[in-house]
Amino acid sequence: MPEIAVAGRSNVGKSSLLNHLFQQKGMVKTSSTPGKTQAINFFTLNDQVAFVDLPGYGFAKVPDNIRKQWGPMIQTYLQKRETLKLILFLFDVRRIPTGEDKEFLEWIALNNKSAILVLTKVDKLTKNELNANTKKILEKFNTENLHYVHYSVPKNVGRKELMWIISDAINDELKNDELKEADES
Repeated sequence: MPEIAVAGRSNVGKSSLLNHLFQQKGMVKTSSTPGKTQAINFFTLNDQVAFVDLPGYGFAKVPDNIRKQWGPMIQTYLQKRETLKLILFLFDVRRIPTGEDKEFLEWIALNNKSAILVLTKVDKLTKNELNANTKKILEKFNTENLHYVHYSVPKNVGRKELMWIISDAINDELKNDELKEADES
């Protein structure tokens, strides 16, 4: 079953996005306190695809010994999981990417992982602010061919678009896997 990892800073809206995508309130625990997700959690959709909720990076109100386990746990998952086909990289559209954010996106590219940038919390900005911030974020990430979508859970913005992009990306990844298998045999 192909897997889609949901990654990003603590408190960026990963769990809320999953609840919204699945159209099930409370399926994934949410909190206004950063660091609620402390393990790798799997959620399947129609026994066809698994979404993987990863602990967030950055500030989180959790003990240091727990936070220190997250890095190696997430890195091992991202590097070694053969069924991982796509990473949804969530980013708060009100923020500017830090070195840590850019490093994560660079790591995705260096490891040949497919990614979609999901700019969350778009309901918190005016249309002009949204356009200006999106431009700044894309310039700061300095990446070409990065698919992105604006997303807001409260305003129901971006769900359909993201589902289409995910479907296309997963289909492309599965076709690439079939081609690799054909080349190897």
